Amino acid sequence: MFNAMDIYREISRLNPRQKEAVMHTDGPLLVLAGAGSGKTRVITTRAAYLIHTGVPAGSVLAVTFTNKAAREMRDRVRSMLKGSKGTPVVSTFHSLCLRILRRDIEPLGYRKDFTIYDTSDQIALIRNIMSDIKFHDRSFRAESILERISMTKNRFSAPRAVIPDDPAEEAFPLIYPRYGEALKSMNALDFDDLLLLTLKLFREHPAVCEKYREKFRYIMVDEYQDTNRIQYEFLRLLAGERGNICVVGDDDQSIYGWRGADIGNILGFEQDFPGTVTVRLEQNYRSLGHILEAANGVIRNNMRRMEKSLWTERGMGPKVNIYRALDTEEEAEWVAERIAMICAVRNIRPEDIAVIYRANTFSRPFEEALRRQRIPYSVVGGTSYFDRKEVRDITAWLRIISNPSDDMSLLRAAGAPRSGLGPSALRILSEFARLNSVSLLDAFGSAGGIDGLSRRAAASAEAVFGIVSRYRDMFRKGGKMGDTLSALLKDIRYREYLDRIYKTPEAAQRRMENLDELIASIDHYESVERSPSLQGFLETMALTDLIEEREEKSGRGVTLVSFHSSKGLEFPVVFIAGVEEEIIPHRKSLDSVSSVEEERRLFYVGITRAMKELFITYTEHRLRYGKRVPSVASRFLEEIPGEVSTRLDRFEELAPEEEEAYVKNLYENFMARFED
Repeated sequence: MFNAMDIYREISRLNPRQKEAVMHTDGPLLVLAGAGSGKTRVITTRAAYLIHTGVPAGSVLAVTFTNKAAREMRDRVRSMLKGSKGTPVVSTFHSLCLRILRRDIEPLGYRKDFTIYDTSDQIALIRNIMSDIKFHDRSFRAESILERISMTKNRFSAPRAVIPDDPAEEAFPLIYPRYGEALKSMNALDFDDLLLLTLKLFREHPAVCEKYREKFRYIMVDEYQDTNRIQYEFLRLLAGERGNICVVGDDDQSIYGWRGADIGNILGFEQDFPGTVTVRLEQNYRSLGHILEAANGVIRNNMRRMEKSLWTERGMGPKVNIYRALDTEEEAEWVAERIAMICAVRNIRPEDIAVIYRANTFSRPFEEALRRQRIPYSVVGGTSYFDRKEVRDITAWLRIISNPSDDMSLLRAAGAPRSGLGPSALRILSEFARLNSVSLLDAFGSAGGIDGLSRRAAASAEAVFGIVSRYRDMFRKGGKMGDTLSALLKDIRYREYLDRIYKTPEAAQRRMENLDELIASIDHYESVERSPSLQGFLETMALTDLIEEREEKSGRGVTLVSFHSSKGLEFPVVFIAGVEEEIIPHRKSLDSVSSVEEERRLFYVGITRAMKELFITYTEHRLRYGKRVPSVASRFLEEIPGEVSTRLDRFEELAPEEEEAYVKNLYENFMARFED
């Protein structure tokens, strides 16, 4: 049963600044939430408080960037409200826009059963377009065009002028419009379109915008520093003249400029929304004092920021440890030995330790060194389950079953398993579809009457058409979706296909086990959804694949993670490696003050992941392009105040009990290796 005391009890536990943010209800509010300052607690308590004061739960919208954050916010609010007054709408940006487009996209010329294309689909489409315009420069990668397409959409700008004598730049204006036309002809959207088309819908159809403006009267936005221009414009339109918008973020943690995030959105919020109340959350609940002083010392060197300084009541703790290694291998060896010592003498688990570096290309020496120490580890950022061939193959079948205009998915499905349709037959079918203004699937269904197709190819095309039609009916009839998917796998003889293309039965079996996971996934989806559908399941897959971005921290061993992937995580002990010029700050950022400031924010994020102890390493020499070249310590190290840091030697004296535990640990490792 709902109890108002639960809300006030939660509010009473907040510090004065947090309480001020929670109890400000009407008008624009900017909450500058420093790292580890309890921003999620503020957002969730504020949502519960709004509902407690009489705001209908469905009128409160909280928007964030990841499914994990949305789940956590939703669960916290439910626990405070006990479910008796409803739950606010808590969503990622992309999920919210998808929901809007599913209901109202038709005025833009799309059907509601559109498909969402992921990165692999986009690249395949770009390659097809490149082939059509006969662009065959072998030095050029389709991924480069995709990056430019995404950046152009996220910055909400027209394609910039091309650079002369650059084939890729010259190709972009030819490919970009064809790419958009191809997506629309297949009733497909890419991930960026979810935002872009929602904004287009709101701008061109004010009545639709007004409908959602009336629905969502109180808006809260998490991680506002990560929003791009499209998200800013979308939120501005949604808030309207009422202006009940609360944004929570930290300009000092804005690290995604390379993918379109605009720090100007948070820096300019007070000007964009007149009458804004600004609340600074500076008390940190994560890190000890010396770590925070190091972070403050670094970030205050940025000129373009809103002033704040983190502090804690938890004490100062150990100083920040800085170690200079001879080279890459010695750096990794020292880190691994230090981790072994910490685990042995302080009873700290490997799971409580992280090694943070510039990018996953830096993980190799640390993996090898940890293996030698027999320390378990996990690398954040492995191959996605959704990128595996067999999962993509069967997903293509499900997508063409759901959306009969999805030509790209049909082309993949027709080749997995191979259906007797070679490139020549597919060209004839595609040309027939184009000349007759029908979908490729309709061309498959009419294959028997198409000139130039062999009898075998025509029969294969019609068989594919028959399977797609049959399973569309089966999924619509409402039987158990997992059983229907299992029947599809048997019908297309996919197991036999795997047996043919993989050398060993074990390899084929592992691939089938991945499909068993897919069946389990669709069963789970069906069990938790009120109105399950194939389209809904595909949406869940797409948003999970594209939004999660490796949110979850690894559960086993030391975590090896890049700076960007570490955001949102915290560990008692953190090692930051490779803190050198041209690594952080990256060499590509050195000619721009704003780029160096973003690099400084990235380093700041790394520092503030540490709760109790922080180690920073750099090298005298590093291998680059196969050559051993001198390294220069990062300028950011000079910005850490000397009184909060200490320089470590490779071999320093340990207390007798520490030395005994460490030597014992080394001996046990040696004996274990010997036994192996």
